[in-house]
Amino acid sequence: MALSFHLVKRPDMRKDAAEGSKLFYAQVRSLKKLDFNKLCDLIAVRSTAFIGDVMLVIEGLLSVMEERLEEGDVIQMGRLGNFRMVAGSKGTENEKDFNVSLFNKARIVFSPGTMLNEIRKNAKYEKMDTETTTPPTGGGSDRPEIE
Repeated sequence: MALSFHLVKRPDMRKDAAEGSKLFYAQVRSLKKLDFNKLCDLIAVRSTAFIGDVMLVIEGLLSVMEERLEEGDVIQMGRLGNFRMVAGSKGTENEKDFNVSLFNKARIVFSPGTMLNEIRKNAKYEKMDTETTTPPTGGGSDRPEIE
């Protein structure tokens, strides 16, 4: 299966671009969402576990991840990849003036593992038929929202 894309005309951001010039850029579109229940169902079908068991294990995983990330651990998930918390801060002239209120908002960083890097490396693309495709409504970005 290929990733669907369409072309979007945007300002040319190259250094030597003429003012007002535009180029066509590819924009990958996700056409469907896989919700939690369907994900658990698909996992259950591939194993001897019931959907409730799969849900229980995933919820347990999320609970442990929350606890361990708050402790500053790196969560290593094998071929899937790693999760870790990072946070920068504002600087101070000297060490005694620093306090924790100077920290920026913490972020969770995900580094893909071998499986996801392989999927990314082997990605194939297919242009969307713009006549039969309706663009999604709303002003959100193309990136999935991670809760």
